[in-house]
Amino acid sequence: MEKTVALGAFDGLHAAHRAVLRGANAVLLFNEHPQKLLQGSAPPQLLADEERDARLRAAGLELLKIPFEEIAEQPPEEFFVKILCERYRVRKLRCGYDYRFGAHAAGSADLLQRLCAAHGVGLSVVPRVMYRGEGVSSSRIRAALGDGRVGEANAMLGRAFGYAFEVVHGERVGRVLGTPTLNQRFPEGFAVPRFGVYASRAFVDGAWRAGLTNIGRRPSFESEELRSETHIPGFAGDLYGKTVPVRLLSYIREERRFKSIEALKRQIKQDLREIIP
Repeated sequence: MEKTVALGAFDGLHAAHRAVLRGANAVLLFNEHPQKLLQGSAPPQLLADEERDARLRAAGLELLKIPFEEIAEQPPEEFFVKILCERYRVRKLRCGYDYRFGAHAAGSADLLQRLCAAHGVGLSVVPRVMYRGEGVSSSRIRAALGDGRVGEANAMLGRAFGYAFEVVHGERVGRVLGTPTLNQRFPEGFAVPRFGVYASRAFVDGAWRAGLTNIGRRPSFESEELRSETHIPGFAGDLYGKTVPVRLLSYIREERRFKSIEALKRQIKQDLREIIP
């Protein structure tokens, strides 16, 4: 089968990324985000690498992985010939309109088009994917999440934003409140949405179930640990040590300090009405 390779960062698999992937049967991925090597830190992840890879494989794509440091100093022309043509023997390529490649991001989609024409390689350049008058991008999605505009982020992602982290032990405060939660810690470098309470869903016991998720540091309990805490009404199973997917659907309210446990209980009951009418 002819290898049609998608080129790009694919750090969130959002709607624009999927437009580039459409029609490809392979995707070129780096072992780390280029900005980590070039600038010392990468943008917060919208999707863990493991989940990204699993989604790509499930879509039938072959994953071509290469250490970014291997090609970081290659001029664009050398990257095209030695990596794409000689190593992977590509016959067709797909990229976004703003694709950059080669040392110092010197190569553009226009240059790639000229190189492809000279070497008999097909190329499809995907135009900008729009949402509400602006282009879809990972940075725009991160900004929406940071503002609590999770509905907009989900629209640009083409799916509900979420994560799948291990469930860890907490202080069992939820049980005292009558709303036990599954506690998950955000790993370093992962995008953290605006602190607050969200309508959510969690995948437990083989099914997606409605949930109420608090993201933040729980100011009512003098905690400094950043955490995701999800209450699943009617569920009382033991999930400690398991990796549970959680998806955020809508932002309900900001995180705040309550004067008493009773006041917090009343607010939680009100929050639950948002997910269980």
